[in-house]
Order: sequence, then C-alpha cells, then structure tokens
Amino acid sequence: MKLAAVVPLAWGRGLCRGLAHLALRWRGRERRLATANLARAFPDMVANDRQLLLREAADHMGCNLFHTLAAPRMLATPGAVIEDIPTGADNSTIAERLIELGAEGRGVFVLTGHIGCWELAGGWIAQTLHTHGLGPAAAITGTIHNPPVDRLIQDRRRSLGFQVLPRAGGAGPLIRLLREGSFVAVLQDQRTSVRNMDVPFFGIPAPTPTGMAALALRYGVPVLPVAGVWNRQKKALVMHHLPPIRPEDFAPDDQLGFLTQCNDALEKFIRRNPEQWVWFHRRWNPEP
Repeated sequence: MKLAAVVPLAWGRGLCRGLAHLALRWRGRERRLATANLARAFPDMVANDRQLLLREAADHMGCNLFHTLAAPRMLATPGAVIEDIPTGADNSTIAERLIELGAEGRGVFVLTGHIGCWELAGGWIAQTLHTHGLGPAAAITGTIHNPPVDRLIQDRRRSLGFQVLPRAGGAGPLIRLLREGSFVAVLQDQRTSVRNMDVPFFGIPAPTPTGMAALALRYGVPVLPVAGVWNRQKKALVMHHLPPIRPEDFAPDDQLGFLTQCNDALEKFIRRNPEQWVWFHRRWNPEP
C-alpha cells in the first residue's frame, strides 16, 4: 500500500496485472470455476472467445488490485474518476439522484457489485456524499477469513469515509442507520451464508441475499444501482448508474420480484463490461 502511493500508476497496474496472470496460471480451481461460469453466462459464445474473456478478466483483476491499493491517491487525482451521465430526458447525475432519494428521508441503498473497482467507486460515492453535505455513508461488508487482511481492508474502507457494517452483525445497526437517512452500499452479486433465495441472474437461478429486499420493502427504502468501470483509453474509472428501484412498485411481500429487478440491473452493468466482473467465485448452484 505504501508502494502504491508513490509508484507511477502505469507501472503499478502493469505489476499487478502480471501477478494476476500468474495467479490465473497457478490457481487451477479458480480458473476452472471461472471457465464454467463463463460457459453458463454466455452459452452461445465460442470457447476460444470465452478463454480470451477469461484472460481479460484476470488482466482486469490485476488492475483492480492496484486501484484498490492506490484508492486514496486516485481519489485525490483530478480526472481519475469521472461520471457517465445518461442522455435523454432523465440525465441526472449520481449526486442529483442521491440528493433526490435522500430527501425522502427513508435512507438509500446504493446497489453495486464486484465489477470494475468497487473499492475505488465506493470511495468516490462517499466523497460525493460528503461534498454535498449528505450522509452518513455505510457499507455492508463480508468478513475476510484472514484476520489481519480483514482489519486492513475494513480500516481502508473507514478511511475512505464509510461506516463498516459486517454482514454477520445482524440488521439492528443497519435499520438504525436507515432511520437516520443514511446511504448504505450493498454488494449483492455473491452467494453468502446469510438468508437467500434463488433469483434469476443471467437467466439462471442464483442464491441472492434477501436482507436488502426485506428492509427496502418494509421501510420503503429506494435503491440506486451504481457501478464504476475502468476505461483504459481514458485512464479513468467511469461511474454509471441506472434508474432507481422503488419498493412502492412491488407488493410488500414480493422479495422475488424486487430482487429480480436488482439482479437485472447488475447484469446490465456486467454485460456491458463482462471482463470487469469477478468470474472466479461460485455464483450459481453446482450443476446437477
């Protein structure tokens, strides 16, 4: 992390890409899992193209590693994070959306996934909230099974402006924050040990945590889908968002419908930049 604060950015990205390609070669289990995931998500793609996509995904994982290490430096660099503003009648910025949804006074879920550089994107969101006098910002996080690494990552998230809410800590702290009008980031694209249900993802049922849907439907909390993807030509993380998902559009007990729309939003982000999603985890149930 100290090296990432001083090394030229291009060198840092190149070094971490090299490490990621070594990992792709050595870690056979993750390589086989990613190959199977790509075959499920893109069954019509020829095998050679999926292998090329796998190598691009490893390349991006290395890039993401360096951007995570260098996040404070990049957030302080003008132009390192930019926003893609939708065209047409609804051309709101992410800040405008957050202000609008936050004014409803029920808190806001910021829905994202393990695409692009989620740590850098999260830091930008926290920075944006602070700039506009909004907040507090919080993030629901898992626990890394290596305790020193877990402490390191969680401390980094706090330094970027987030209150950390461990997923295993229960709903009480989260409900209190929502009642205070907080903005809570949720990464919703991995299976976890918490309560879940099978929800379509790339057309295939995938275990999806139900906690966000239950709270959103019960307390009327809107959801804003957001993702930050790396643009190699611009050498910048580009922030994107989709229209809010509003709980009043669903029946009070329609968790499946609500989560289906959430998964659809994440799938849109991934299909636009498939090489930037983390394919190396067990997202779907095993094949029968």
